[in-house]
Amino acid sequence: MKAQHAIRNGALISASEASVSVFSKAFFFDFAVYANVKVVRNRLFIPEYEVEKLFESAAKLGLQHSFKKSDVVQWTKALVEADKPGDALLRLLLIGSAAPDEEPQLFIFPVGLTFYADKLYSKGASLVSVKGERHLPGVKSKDLLMSFQAFGEAAKAGAIDALLVDGNGNVREGTRTTFYAIKGDELITPPKELVLEGVTRKIVFELAPACGLKVVEKNIPLVDLLDKKFDEVFVSNTTMGVMPVNKIDDAEYAVGAKTKALEKAFKGYCAESRHWV
Repeated sequence: MKAQHAIRNGALISASEASVSVFSKAFFFDFAVYANVKVVRNRLFIPEYEVEKLFESAAKLGLQHSFKKSDVVQWTKALVEADKPGDALLRLLLIGSAAPDEEPQLFIFPVGLTFYADKLYSKGASLVSVKGERHLPGVKSKDLLMSFQAFGEAAKAGAIDALLVDGNGNVREGTRTTFYAIKGDELITPPKELVLEGVTRKIVFELAPACGLKVVEKNIPLVDLLDKKFDEVFVSNTTMGVMPVNKIDDAEYAVGAKTKALEKAFKGYCAESRHWV
């Protein structure tokens, strides 16, 4: 998609004006956090949650600013009204101040929304494991090189994402997804201290009990996944929702009923008009 406008610190500007100086120390040192708001048919999906997560990341990084949640939510609406992008992601990029002559900057701009083939939901998607872990797990920061390279490995293998595996051999998360495993009535996902607590993860946790699942946060060793010690596995994120996984490296998994129940419940949640503005 071709963006027409962006928001900078609350002001609507042309897309060509949405730029950052190469002399910005904050940008050079990745002293910045971001969030994504899903837009479908020019309606925004729970933007207040995403702005809240943006500010949480900023606080954890020590990035001080004076922006207010209510204002930022209104700015996302203003950009959609101006651009009418239809289906898109609004990226919120908050850049801190790393020098006396710098001020925090908050950019909001539209990017393309990824759509996934129906067969990935019916037959499942594949993942590949890659050694690596994000420097600050709880912060959605602009430090994305490792994830970029890992996702490239996944793309070359024809996989939907790469699973990041830490130095202890435990799966953390995907480069752009949250990872879950199901065993019996337990929905298992890595501890919140080790991963990014995204909005979709929060929703999945809320929906799990109604699907007969108890959420358990604990380490998931890669070797256990490859030995197929779990019944079902799946991933989630803002754009894909809940997506079944049928293969991790060479280990094959069936698309199970409990994952499909969560997928259906998530779609039902997203269909509720109260979550859209």
